[in-house]
Amino acid sequence: MKVEDLASKVKAGHIQELRLVSVEGGSYTLHALVEGASQRVLNAEGETLHVASVDQARKLLVNVPDTVPLYLVQPAVYDEMVGQDSGPTDSREQIPLHSSL
Repeated sequence: MKVEDLASKVKAGHIQELRLVSVEGGSYTLHALVEGASQRVLNAEGETLHVASVDQARKLLVNVPDTVPLYLVQPAVYDEMVGQDSGPTDSREQIPLHSSL
């Protein structure tokens, strides 16, 4: 799903939530939950959309109605460690879609 389609899909009720997922290297990817399945949000070139900060993501999502929740997701490090028992699940915190500034 392309980033330009998000606002119309949220208005139509097709997206249940948005997730800003922290990835290695200090950037984030945006995912949309559609019918219970996570879909990557793509840039205009059809590649995975990467943003450098929560503020940059909010600027891209300025036209998206705040009727859909936005979650900041930090994947559990246990998923990446070889030989580790199952640990905590991903950290997930709801944050405002639009800044109050």
